[in-house]
Formats: sequence, C-alpha cells, structure tokens
Amino acid sequence: METIRAFIAVDIGNEIRGRLDELQRKLKKTHADVRWVKPNNIHLTLAFLGDLPVEKIQPLCKALDSHVQGTGALGLHAVGTGYFGKPNHPRVVWAGIAVCPPLLELHRNTLETLRMAGIGFDNKPFSPHLTLGRVKGPEHTGSLLQMVEKYSDIELGKTSIESAELIQSRLTPHGAEYSVLHRTGISF
Repeated sequence: METIRAFIAVDIGNEIRGRLDELQRKLKKTHADVRWVKPNNIHLTLAFLGDLPVEKIQPLCKALDSHVQGTGALGLHAVGTGYFGKPNHPRVVWAGIAVCPPLLELHRNTLETLRMAGIGFDNKPFSPHLTLGRVKGPEHTGSLLQMVEKYSDIELGKTSIESAELIQSRLTPHGAEYSVLHRTGISF
C-alpha cells in the first residue's frame, strides 16, 4: 500500500512568518544545537496523520470540504515563546498562540471529520504552537532557554485564518519539504 506522510494545518501568513524569522535569528545567536524550521515551513498543525494511504487522499479532501468548510474565519494571535521538554533536556522551541475558542472548535471539527472518514491521526492533546526548532544536543541549551524566557511575552502578530490545508511532508537530508495537496476554505 502506497502512503504519504501528511498533516492538516493552517497557514500563519507572511507577517507572522517574518517576525518568527527575526526571532529565530536572535535565538540562533545562542549557538545552541538546534535544527531550526525554515520560516516558510512554519505552520500551525491541527492534526498529524502520519502515513496516509494514497487511496484515502481524495475521500479525505471531500470530507474536509463537506464538514470543515464554512466553520468561519478566525483570528490568530501569535505571542510569546516556550519549549517542550525538561529544562535540562528541552526538545522543541516554539512560539505561542493566544487562547482562541474558534481555533479549538476548528481542531475538534477536523478530528471529527477524520474519525468519520476513517483516517488515523496522532491523538495527543492539542497544544496550539508554532515550532521554531528541534533541539538536537545539550550544547548551549542554558543560554537558549534564557533567551526563550526573555521573549516569553514577545508580540509576534495577528492574522486571519480562512482555510485549512492537507499537506504532504517529504523528509530529506536538508529537512522536511512541504507541499499543499488540498486547501479547504473555512469561511464563506
């Protein structure tokens, strides 16, 4: 069975992406051993699907169009920084997303659509964030976490989200390459 690595996400727009690029430049000055996400690849994941059978792509697109479309545009506010993991072993450095009930509703609606379509997904608790980088080693993590704390309240911008995207992820030696397979408008 042929599969692709896929996820469903929302695009954060160029204004926020530009601010995240500036933030990454500041964090890189710590010289921590981090694999930084290319700014063009930063997105807000609604559901990670893992290996999606190719024959399920079209039915999934139709299900998204039927059940997610028209849920209404939402305002997204990126603010602050943080990390996942322990202070002595951080795993992921991220930018935060302010509490947004319409985003939580879009997430629930997306998961329900996946269940109805019989599509498997990673069912971890939803913690809206924008991954800036993945920590590869312990070098300079102390200075990195100090910088993350310094920017814990940084204003990173607001945008209007009007679609959800089914994205294919190809892992390469130079990092992940993403391509949008389908875009579902969430507003009329």
